[in-house]
Amino acid sequence: MTVLTERFTRAVDCARVAHAEHFRKGSGIPYIYHLLGVSSLVIEFGGSEDQAIADLLHDVIEDCGAEHGHRDAAHRGHTARWRRRPGLTAR
Repeated sequence: MTVLTERFTRAVDCARVAHAEHFRKGSGIPYIYHLLGVSSLVIEFGGSEDQAIADLLHDVIEDCGAEHGHRDAAHRGHTARWRRRPGLTAR
């Protein structure tokens, strides 16, 4: 079972703020719900807290700029360890 700590809560807050004005194409659903869904799948299939955090923050730098992605030093080292496999995103 994956144990989630305050780091995960801070990652959710960071993603929520960074994507506050972003919505899913065609549906108008806030983008944060996509990120929470992907992160929950990682946890459901035995992924680590670091992997769940990486999924929450995977679009922050790409979509919002580096200033959002590096604001919270608590996430820097942890998400950098996770490497995205080819084909995981539609981009």
